Amino acid sequence: MARQRAEETVRRVLGEAAQTGERDTLPAFNPEQLAATTHLFVDLVVIPLVLRALFGEKRKSLQAEIEPHVARSVAFFLAACRNGGVD
Repeated sequence: MARQRAEETVRRVLGEAAQTGERDTLPAFNPEQLAATTHLFVDLVVIPLVLRALFGEKRKSLQAEIEPHVARSVAFFLAACRNGGVD
């Protein structure tokens, strides 16, 4: 249930971001693909940090890694989207 709510929020944000005009160049953001794209985004960007927190990693350590983790994983995710890797 929590994952579903999180994915709904992420799907809405990704959908809004796709409205900026890149939808034609990034098929992963088309409405019929958006659910799968959202699921992969959550798995790649969000879940790794959540799991580390659940397994007891210190908050300061995690906070220091959020920005670099997001930068790396979002860049990787968008590269996959641009190359047809989200199906």
